[in-house]
Amino acid sequence: MESFLTTISLALSVVLFAIGFLLSLWWIWIPWLFFVLARDLWLKWRRTIFINELDWALLEVTPPKNMKKTARAMEQFFAGLHGIQGSATFEDKYWKGKVQTWASMEMVSFGGEIRFLVRVESKFRNLAESHIYGQYPEAEIRLASDYVHAFPDDIPNEEYTLWGTEYILSKEDAYPIRTYLDFEKDIVLEEQRIDPLSSLFEVMSKLTSSEQIWIQMLVRPVGDQWRDDGIKLRDGLLGRKEEKKPGLIKKETVAWKDASKVVAHKLIVGGPPADQTEEAKDKEVNLSLGEREVIKAIEKNISKLGFETVIRFVYLAQKDVFNRSNVNAINGAYKQFNDQILNGLKPNSKISPDIDYVIQIKDQRELYRAKRIYNDYQKREFVQYSKYIPYMKELFLDRLPILNWFLSKSRPFTFSIEELATVYHFPAEPVKAPLIPKVEARKAEPPIGLPVG
Repeated sequence: MESFLTTISLALSVVLFAIGFLLSLWWIWIPWLFFVLARDLWLKWRRTIFINELDWALLEVTPPKNMKKTARAMEQFFAGLHGIQGSATFEDKYWKGKVQTWASMEMVSFGGEIRFLVRVESKFRNLAESHIYGQYPEAEIRLASDYVHAFPDDIPNEEYTLWGTEYILSKEDAYPIRTYLDFEKDIVLEEQRIDPLSSLFEVMSKLTSSEQIWIQMLVRPVGDQWRDDGIKLRDGLLGRKEEKKPGLIKKETVAWKDASKVVAHKLIVGGPPADQTEEAKDKEVNLSLGEREVIKAIEKNISKLGFETVIRFVYLAQKDVFNRSNVNAINGAYKQFNDQILNGLKPNSKISPDIDYVIQIKDQRELYRAKRIYNDYQKREFVQYSKYIPYMKELFLDRLPILNWFLSKSRPFTFSIEELATVYHFPAEPVKAPLIPKVEARKAEPPIGLPVG
């Protein structure tokens, strides 16, 4: 008992010493904290102004009837859409608040009638239309009125209720989900082809006139960083040591440390330590077939262009017809993209209006979350978060409005263009959902030399 009390006393002494030491350095970390806070709030303010001044075009796309093209055509569209990626100077970023622009790919069902919409910055309208026509020459594109403003801003209210969420990945971004190519494996006849979105379209086409489903996919092109992160993940799985170029002082320190390791190992064991490079090679040789397939899938995924992505889903209905089974059906439709070994999509429990804990005020928090996801959908924006504190664990401080953006529960992830095409594409011919508008007649150019009045 006495030794236990001594241990506790020693531990408390260490903790108190550490706290005292940190407090003694207040003149270092308090100014740094204020600088970070001021910098990030400045950026949020400037970026908000920049984003609010952007001019957008909402395009409705009507796919051609009896279309035989698969999701591969949509993958090529996303490859072309990556052209909206731009650059920014130091002044652009930190004074003007310039951010990388994005697009919103949307599938909505109004009482069972399914529509496809693409929202881009107006200056990129021609780019988007060109790449759509390039893959779907017989499609029709027109400017559409914005459906999100057809309802009051205060939903849920006395007349309408909703359920919504954002989907997030189960693992790191480099692990791919199950894509349309996986659905096409071992297909011999065209009739056997499976559209990965067929079950989703089926649910959306069976809504009553008082129900709506909105699905929004924000996509923002990313550079080589997502590929580099994937390479680090792959190398970690293979046991390869990450190579960094050390500075002169660090180089000398590492050399001294390695030499000390060798001497200590000789004194204790009687021989030099094992070569880590050889250990990594042995690990690569001893990989199982399944592990090799995982590495191969990661390498294939990160070889393609990537987009930062947010997927939002809202089910909106009058209170007397609200059907929770439609929520379960949509969530189930997204589960078919899950691979137990690789990656998958799941609702973000930090955003969904389902509170499991009893201690907190359940009804009020669920109402707040429902309103939040509805407003986020209407804005069609990536939630801004601090570069230094991107995903802080939930604390009581998140009740303070000034800190809400530091503690955002939104979790953007990176999808390759193959993954994007899997979860957003126009239905191919085998999909029988009856209420998808389609171009009935083939468009043709007038004969050359036809006289016009």
